[in-house]
Amino acid sequence: MKSRWTTCLLLAVVVAVWGVVAWKIFAAADNTPPAARPKPSETAAETAAADTLRLDYADPFLKGAPRPVAAVRSVVRGLPPAKPAPPKRERVKIVHLGTVRSAGKQLYILTVGGTQYELTHGESAGDFVFADCDGDSLYLRKEGVMYGVKRCEP
Repeated sequence: MKSRWTTCLLLAVVVAVWGVVAWKIFAAADNTPPAARPKPSETAAETAAADTLRLDYADPFLKGAPRPVAAVRSVVRGLPPAKPAPPKRERVKIVHLGTVRSAGKQLYILTVGGTQYELTHGESAGDFVFADCDGDSLYLRKEGVMYGVKRCEP
């Protein structure tokens, strides 16, 4: 330490602390009798309970051990019913040749597989039924499958 005064002060504090500790140790050795213990009551000794062993607590030695896990069976569900296969789309050459308006009816001239037909809504051309039309296409249906045909340009 740099200062002699600080060293003397700290030395005095250390001597005082150890003096208090020594005084507590040696001064406590006076002849005071220990406090009298109360006598156990005789009624408690007469009614001794039967010894029982209760096993409703966790084992303290197995605190960190992994617990056995009961195997849980997964629920096995059956496969969903198979979807019916969609009808196959045929490769058929369908061409729209033109549209004719006659007597308030529109007739659509089509060739289906090399055969020419004049159809209105709902009529059939071979196995195909003329279902609908819009601004740029005609739609024919065969066994639930829709076939679209591009309209010819006027």
